[in-house]
Amino acid sequence: MGFDSQQIETFFRLQTNSRYDAIMSHCKQQKDLWVLHDEDGCILVDLGKDKVLPIWHDQELANQWRGSEYEKSQALHIKFTDFVEKWLPGMAKDGFNLGIAPNLAGEGIVVSPEEFATDIGVKFS
Repeated sequence: MGFDSQQIETFFRLQTNSRYDAIMSHCKQQKDLWVLHDEDGCILVDLGKDKVLPIWHDQELANQWRGSEYEKSQALHIKFTDFVEKWLPGMAKDGFNLGIAPNLAGEGIVVSPEEFATDIGVKFS
């Protein structure tokens, strides 16, 4: 796919619910996702009581979000089937949540892996 700079800017200006809906639509089509990772592993944002894995539906969105705080990280491609079959159950077990396409200010909807699975119409155990 590959968003261009105008599409990236437009996407990050969308309301939180609109960004969430874009990810839901993307995942319902069983398309792959992107997270950020560095030499220590995937980037988890610590929100006090929650540890959150930000996800996006495009590599360029993930890369743009890095900013200076995560400048050493890179976008990591995750196959949809791996995300549903391995990542979601693992995150549920470890007590991590998902940050759905946060904007450049870090604002986004945070959901549990179980809620995310329900919203995209998949089950995991």
